[in-house]
This record gives sequence, C-alpha cells and structure tokens, in this order.
Amino acid sequence: MGLSLQEQLLKAGVVDKKQVKKAEHEKKIQNKKKKKGGAPTTDSSKARLQQQLAEQAKQHQKLNAEQNQQRQRKADQAAAKQLIKSSQIPLEEGDEVYRYVAAGKIKQICVNQDIADKLSTGKLGLAMGDKDVVLIPAETVLKVIKRDENSILLYNDPAQVEDEYPSDW
Repeated sequence: MGLSLQEQLLKAGVVDKKQVKKAEHEKKIQNKKKKKGGAPTTDSSKARLQQQLAEQAKQHQKLNAEQNQQRQRKADQAAAKQLIKSSQIPLEEGDEVYRYVAAGKIKQICVNQDIADKLSTGKLGLAMGDKDVVLIPAETVLKVIKRDENSILLYNDPAQVEDEYPSDW
C-alpha cells in the first residue's frame, strides 16, 4: 500500500510531527462542527449578534429609566403626603357651604365665612389627607404641587383670581 500524503511529507522532511498532529486536530474540530450543523461564525452573524446586543442594551436602559421614574414619583407622593400631614389646619364646621370640583364631581364642605374667604382668595387650599379633606396654607400648597399636584383638591391661585368688579368702569 502507498503512503498517505502526511507520511510522505514526514519522510521528505517538509513537515514535522507537531505540524501533522495540529492538522489532524483541526480536521477533527471541523468535522465535529459539520456534524452539529454549526458553521464557523461569519462576519454577518457577528454583526447581527452585535446588533441584537445593542438593542437589548437599549431596552434595558429604557426599562431602568421607567423604573427610576416610578421610584421618583412614589418618593414625591410620599413627600407630598408628609407635607400635607405636617401643615394641615383643623377644619372647623361652619354655616357657609363651599363647593369645589374633585374627580369630576362637585363636592361641598361646610366652613365658616373667614375660611371660605381665604379659600377663594388663595390664602388656603384643600388637599386630600389620610382619610378626609384638610386645609393647608398657600405656601404648602405650592410645595405640594411641585411634588404631586393630584393631592391638591382646590387652590385658587391669587395671580389668576379675577376681581369681582371691573376696574375700567
């Protein structure tokens, strides 16, 4: 029988035993890849993989940003509740009916005339306390609005309150 090409090259001294073993090893690896159906990765598949990784990174960043916004919103709501709780004024029942709109419905509370005047001029505001409506000063209303404007039920901004009588008569 004739000698294989590898044996012929060894006899001629063109290659040594290390090179022959390395070639056999690479041949075995290629055969395994062919059997598994995995072809060596090409440039297009690498580019596709990098694109997928970039898209996943963008999605993760978007999700992280949304989670951070939710945490910040919850912190702001808690701070607003704390401000309302710490600066609430006791609501004294009176004979004056004061109406306001909350959640699309007209609601009313009974207060004395002094509180009704302060509510209409913007010196006081109505906010939702733990279980009921509470009065808070205008300075606190402005602080709460910056954090969570949904906590404020009524605030008549003095800059937007119109005079009862026209001044150009």
